[in-house]
Amino acid sequence: KNNNVDEKAADEIFDKMEKFAEYGFNKSHSAAYALVSYQTAWLKAHFPAEFMAAVLSSDMEKTEKVVTILDECRSMKLKVLPPDVNRSGYKFAVTETGEINYGLGAIKGVGEAAIDAIIESRNVDGKFKDLFDLCLRVDLRKMNRRVLEALINSGSFDSFGLTRASLHASLEIVLQSAEQHFQAVAEGQHDLFSAEPVAVTVNMIIRPEFSDEEKLQGEKEALGFYLTGHPIQRYEYELKNMVSSSISELNPNRNQSVIVGGWVIGLRVMFTKRGDRMAIVTMEDRSSRIE
Repeated sequence: KNNNVDEKAADEIFDKMEKFAEYGFNKSHSAAYALVSYQTAWLKAHFPAEFMAAVLSSDMEKTEKVVTILDECRSMKLKVLPPDVNRSGYKFAVTETGEINYGLGAIKGVGEAAIDAIIESRNVDGKFKDLFDLCLRVDLRKMNRRVLEALINSGSFDSFGLTRASLHASLEIVLQSAEQHFQAVAEGQHDLFSAEPVAVTVNMIIRPEFSDEEKLQGEKEALGFYLTGHPIQRYEYELKNMVSSSISELNPNRNQSVIVGGWVIGLRVMFTKRGDRMAIVTMEDRSSRIE
């Protein structure tokens, strides 16, 4: 008031200052944050792949964050390789050529015990030749059908050279044959001309690949998002002439109207207190999602 500030305005300003004091940083805290900010910016500038792999690993259980970080990787021209049981570790990691290996730990429904067993077998006996070889070498008590289906859908077995449809179709017979092999070993059955256990072979069922939509839906179930593509890709040429912003670029502070376009992934219809019908639509493009 002494400075000719309206009393009502002065009260509002003081209330805001009081509120800020509850969480405002002191100088030592601000200095520490400034140092960490500088260090992380330096790492991102000079070791971009290593930095982004570390960021992805720290947030790999949070699907929406992973989607945003992968979009950042694309803008930084960093290549993220899909998950692969013969190449990937538990976390995201950088290859010798500067690409980022997708972490198996980011696949939904695949526990740490199964991943550890896969990596241990790979380190001891080398790469897996096919799905049956993997089932013979990894304890199936740690890696059940649900885990195998998630690994197929995520593309982790693509390097075996069979379509994901073929792997799904063959999964039952592969598991039965693996159980038959373990039973033969337990019962001491051996080949008549060899000291080795009776060899069990599997004739894989060959199927043409799923449609793009089915394949991408499988990735969505396993990873929480589409990795190798997006259903919206086929419309990107038309959309870029219509939209003024991607979802990840939206900024509520800009105070301007924008046009966004995306793929509707959720719809909830409800009634307001006045009895009006309203809907909340969840939409995503390749960069992010929004309600």
